[in-house]
Amino acid sequence: MATLNANATEWFCSPAGAGDESGDSWTNAFPAESIADVIENVEPGDIVYLLEGTYTGTQIRPVVGISVIGGFPATATDTDTSGYNPWVNKTIFNAQGKNGTGPFIKVSGGDNPSYEPTTFKGITITGAVGQQTTTYSGTAFNCTRAKVLMEDVVFDSNTSWCGGVVVPASGSKFHAKHCVWTNNKNINTDVSKNNWFQCILNGRGSETEVTDIVLEGCVMVNNTIESPEAKAAACYGGGMSMQDKGATLAMVNCFVDGGGLTIKQNGGFLRCANATASSNYITNFFAFNTLCNFKTTASECKGNLISFNGYAPFYIQGNLMITDTKATSNDDKANNAIFVQGWNSKDMSDILSGGDNSITGSIFSTYAANNCTVRTQQSTDNWLAPAMSEVFGSNKITEKDGRYFLEPVAAYGDVNLADALENYQSYEMPENFRWANVDLSVDLFGNKRATTTYRGAYDPNANPASSGITSVYTTEGSQIIITSKGNGNFTVKGAEGMATVYDMSGRIVKTQRIDDSILSITDVASGIYIVRLGDASVKIAR
Repeated sequence: MATLNANATEWFCSPAGAGDESGDSWTNAFPAESIADVIENVEPGDIVYLLEGTYTGTQIRPVVGISVIGGFPATATDTDTSGYNPWVNKTIFNAQGKNGTGPFIKVSGGDNPSYEPTTFKGITITGAVGQQTTTYSGTAFNCTRAKVLMEDVVFDSNTSWCGGVVVPASGSKFHAKHCVWTNNKNINTDVSKNNWFQCILNGRGSETEVTDIVLEGCVMVNNTIESPEAKAAACYGGGMSMQDKGATLAMVNCFVDGGGLTIKQNGGFLRCANATASSNYITNFFAFNTLCNFKTTASECKGNLISFNGYAPFYIQGNLMITDTKATSNDDKANNAIFVQGWNSKDMSDILSGGDNSITGSIFSTYAANNCTVRTQQSTDNWLAPAMSEVFGSNKITEKDGRYFLEPVAAYGDVNLADALENYQSYEMPENFRWANVDLSVDLFGNKRATTTYRGAYDPNANPASSGITSVYTTEGSQIIITSKGNGNFTVKGAEGMATVYDMSGRIVKTQRIDDSILSITDVASGIYIVRLGDASVKIAR
């Protein structure tokens, strides 16, 4: 076998190797079909470059502080790394179902979490089959007391028996950017072990070791529970779980598809919970500019898609949530699968714990604003939202240049992660807070709501059809073409006159006369808008 050069800081590897196999260039690529031969034997700070192809292993334990970067074409020569494209040049780490009772890849930071980050970029992690019996072990990936950066990483077709597919734990700092979780599944083989820990992403910390998880521009789609008939199916976090002890989750510019999850009991997709009211643990959830598409497959749907207890603060702003949920009875409010439910709060007297509110919980621990929810079924509360396709077009997941997205997400705008987190961290509750119900659903038909709720997106005094998206958006009017020039400026062809710009709640955000073919909305926040000009309307993305 070839020997690694101890003086090198950059390694060039391929599955079969090349040249003298010294690893100093693509021409002399080190043979790394068994990927552990490389990333377990380099030095902190080294960079390992990988040609496209399949690399195998069973239980890989990388050196802390290295960078592992795949996605380079087989035609690469010398030390050229300009051909990076992981979506075309697929670099696959395949466990082949042989990782046994431990995680496929585990990064351990030891007692010193100040290590340099361990970076994974441009790789696909697949084939991990977990046979773990502990609740936070992780099947495909686990890190403890480590800083981990992931970019363009795909977790595809991994199976977890217990503990989750990806588990950052014990004070780890886990930042995933443009990563994809897809085709992963959980198997309910033992209800006593799995009912709290059947999830795709599982965060675990403690009072002294808070685990921070940031998902930026990430996608979760087609992840399922294999045995939905089990009582514990998607119980307490079938998709993501941040619970009981210190783990924080931030999601910015993400797309989450909850299709395929069966919700039998609390927290079908995400659960954030602190242990007790007196707990010093830090467990909270932050979401900004994220689209959640929840379509459950169960004929019986109890509990909630996303749940928080009263001791887990959350901050939710500028998101779009879409639900298509079913319950055993439309009159069974307590068992409807609502978007968010708050429970176990200190004072629930004014807090609804069931029903059709899109966001329900304690305002004392919550900041929620400018969110939109589209519910795709008839409700018994005398309000109706049409199918998502009527607002955005077909509900189709698309891949372009290695980015998976639903069309609304692509048009929903972008946000600077640092700015969003700064807003989150600097937010303080006003002194004169009050308990209240929160209804932030999009009003598409101008229907009235009860006066006891706050409205995020409609006029409570409007008559039907006088507000809401359907009153301004039509596909039957004159044809106009609006093309983005960038930075909030657009060219308009096919009509002129007074243009009215509406947000997704149907509110007017700007009017402008179009007589020079230019529409400018540079003073409007990023998002999806509808421009009405004469009898025509067009959706645009700012």
